[in-house]
Amino acid sequence: MISEDPSKVAEVMLHEFSAFCVTLGGLDFYGKSPEFSDLLAVCSEFASLATTQPANPRKAYIFIEPHHGKTSLAKAIDIEAKSKEMSSYYFNGTVGLTQKELKDLQPKADVLVLVDGIPEAAASRRVLLERFNGLSGRALLFATPQYYAEANLDETVPKMKLSHVDMRHIDKLAWLIGTIRENLRDDSGIISKELADAITRLPSKALASLSSVPLGSRIAELPILGRRIAEALRIRAKLEPGQPFPQVDLSLLFMEGYSLTVGQDRPVFRVWVEGDSDCQILKLVSKLAGASHKGDLEEGLLIVPLGSGREGGTAKTIEIVLSKQTKKNNDLFLLDFDAPGRHSAEDLRTLEQDVMLLDPKLSCSRSDSDVEIEDFIGLACLDRFYKEHPERRPEKEIVRYKAPTARRLVVDGADKEALVLWLEANASLCDLENLFYVLCDIRNRFSLRGLVSPSEMHAWKKRLAEEYDVGKHLGNRPAHWT
Repeated sequence: MISEDPSKVAEVMLHEFSAFCVTLGGLDFYGKSPEFSDLLAVCSEFASLATTQPANPRKAYIFIEPHHGKTSLAKAIDIEAKSKEMSSYYFNGTVGLTQKELKDLQPKADVLVLVDGIPEAAASRRVLLERFNGLSGRALLFATPQYYAEANLDETVPKMKLSHVDMRHIDKLAWLIGTIRENLRDDSGIISKELADAITRLPSKALASLSSVPLGSRIAELPILGRRIAEALRIRAKLEPGQPFPQVDLSLLFMEGYSLTVGQDRPVFRVWVEGDSDCQILKLVSKLAGASHKGDLEEGLLIVPLGSGREGGTAKTIEIVLSKQTKKNNDLFLLDFDAPGRHSAEDLRTLEQDVMLLDPKLSCSRSDSDVEIEDFIGLACLDRFYKEHPERRPEKEIVRYKAPTARRLVVDGADKEALVLWLEANASLCDLENLFYVLCDIRNRFSLRGLVSPSEMHAWKKRLAEEYDVGKHLGNRPAHWT
């Protein structure tokens, strides 16, 4: 059974790859997911079974995304079948000549027909499918998933559809590592011991994290990325034999291969927060601080959400690293102190990115487990919001009776937009003082000009961690809740 931990799977692949590689027709195919294994099994059966075995399907439709090996599979089956002295015919189904060839082959029961692709024009597609469906021998049709519901398919013919490789993380890892290995082979197809050892020194955890980012239509770039990593491995094996491959170098190679924003201008410093509401609250703090302290907390600093609405959150961090080319000392990820935030922080540190988790000791809720950005808003302020919105309730309310006495309100996700609008109209800098400190601390990390001196920052932090303020830490629970 394959481990569910991608980094452990990557570690296994780097040391022993044979279990993740299947050879068909002299071509190697990489993957281990159940659906990919089932597909290869069907392809192998059509390439090797005798036509007289009635238990096996005589035809099948196979739907594969572009650049996922559709043509390679079709040609591999053709080569494998011919090596076993079977009568096999391979056709490019997108050209008109195929329709005539299929018509001539319809009465022949002792052949294997492989059709790679179908015409875009509806009339031509209908003719090709009718002639494919009328074949007496065994046949496989390969097409892209857009034709999965095509009206002219024979309902009695089995259909297989391979999901996008972004949904098959083990297969994507295997494909990348397999491509790296291909580019390290010599003319005889052998990987030297020196280079085989160099492969095992790739940082498996970073490799798994970076590979998890969706490629979408850029899947065609994955072999190019594999070649570049192989070239870097080859050079490093000569210059620094026996040394681990640096995680930062691997990250840069992925950035080059995955980047969507190459050449775009960007600010010098960016702080990435989990979502829109986090971004808006920090911008409000900056606005209030600027009005009272005559300074701009966003000068030289851009506060950016990881995504908008449901598209945000810690699941986007690795994608942001790659697509936005974030760099240590230029970008900072400010994450909630909860399980997703801590897990994402670990991944980001592996990629040598700067991360700052919200400090529970500086939160108004004084929670010793999880804190979000709303935990840094004074409890009396949150209570005023709920008093003015009696139809709303927090997701959770937790009261801590032992010192330091405190109370935590977990704001329901559906209420965050309303809370932000209410804060913009009603909150004071005093209500948001703890977040004011957080923003000043971020500016200090980037060595940006701050509104508070370093010595004042130290005293400020000590006070926030040790003080006890009834309004800030307990608030005034709305009477209508009881």
